[in-house]
Amino acid sequence: MTRQKVFCIGLGKTGTTSLKEALRILGYRLIRLPLDWKGITDFDAALPGVSAAMFPELDAAYPGSKFILTLRDVDGWLKSIERDMGLKRGVDRERRAEREKILTMKYGRTTFDTEAFRAAFHEHEAKVRKYFEGRPDDLLVLNVTTSAGWEPLCDFLGVPVPDEAFPNVNKAAELDALLARLLYVTRDMDVVTRISKYSRESVEKLYAKHDLEHYDLEAPLILKDDRRINKVLKRSCAYFGGPSRAAAALNIPEESIREGLARQRRHAKSKLRPRHPLARLRRMLKSGFGLRG
Repeated sequence: MTRQKVFCIGLGKTGTTSLKEALRILGYRLIRLPLDWKGITDFDAALPGVSAAMFPELDAAYPGSKFILTLRDVDGWLKSIERDMGLKRGVDRERRAEREKILTMKYGRTTFDTEAFRAAFHEHEAKVRKYFEGRPDDLLVLNVTTSAGWEPLCDFLGVPVPDEAFPNVNKAAELDALLARLLYVTRDMDVVTRISKYSRESVEKLYAKHDLEHYDLEAPLILKDDRRINKVLKRSCAYFGGPSRAAAALNIPEESIREGLARQRRHAKSKLRPRHPLARLRRMLKSGFGLRG
């Protein structure tokens, strides 16, 4: 029996990562929608790419689907968005152009502005609620930080409640904790800027946020699987001279650092594999099958 499609149409930084993990636990096959959103055909559920902005089109293309609008406190959301946009992005023109196109579709701009983004947040929520008005079976509004665990989500999807805690993934806090430790050890914001790939302004705000004079280097630091954390660990190892020296300097178990490096390598390799059955053929056609005239 084919499952109903599930679309997360919340804006980024509203708990979509926690929802992704929850859906994975429930057995859904997930995809982060690219600009060509028709790639959802082979999957059960999709997380925001363009889906947050194009839910009417997705609703028309896949009637009977379930839509989940994730929400959070708007002021906390604004801080997360500003922090994320403070990241120095790669020089890949195609990826940068895709990111800017998504930002324009979602927010009408590619640079951070508090009032403009605040207005976009409320406008998106109002638009979704109005579109699904009178359709309570099709839309779930979910605040993953205040919802009562699994029940709202499982009731909405019509699936059993799993025998484990609802995931609460706060990647920003975990990355902040690692960067604060780097700030404490290096005492150099330029070094942390290079390692983190954040803007200098963002690192300065992080520095002001943490009381480094009373920082406890002995406090345990638990590192979970996150692409940015894994990349920061890789750059940290390069700075300190290897996993052993990084572990000693940052007081992080060497095994934890090596696990992060292994995850980063696996992710890098996975990017080389096609994500869709036709992806490899499309690349070959685009490159002329590797032939040179």
